[in-house]
Amino acid sequence: MHMVKTLALSFALVGFAATASAAESTSQVIRSQAPQGITQSFYACVDKAGSDQGALGNCINAEKARQDGRLNTTYKALTSKLSGKARDNLVAAERSWLALQQASNTFEASLYPDETIADLQVAQSEVFRLCERANALDKYLTVANDL
Repeated sequence: MHMVKTLALSFALVGFAATASAAESTSQVIRSQAPQGITQSFYACVDKAGSDQGALGNCINAEKARQDGRLNTTYKALTSKLSGKARDNLVAAERSWLALQQASNTFEASLYPDETIADLQVAQSEVFRLCERANALDKYLTVANDL
């Protein structure tokens, strides 16, 4: 819950970023909460977007595409390495993860009264979850490669 509030705050800070030049940039605030694997392109885009919420949305959508592509590539590589019960378990786990991802998005959207902030926050959280899942699959792929 604390992380959700902190991430919401990071987007709320966007509005104040222009006046707080000595303070942390919006990307620095986001970076402090982001999982490893979020690209430098995302942070640069966020800094360039400043307080423009439309531009921030574009940054998030571009990072979502990158993380989703990363996850899909790793998933395909992992499924090609596995067989039998291990592969079946991976497929079942991925389906469960997708259902959790959708439920998390729905729940999180209900937490924010401001629609624009909700959209940005839910999208950013989704990107972070995609990245975290891609990180997990990367670890599983390392194990599978050692088999």
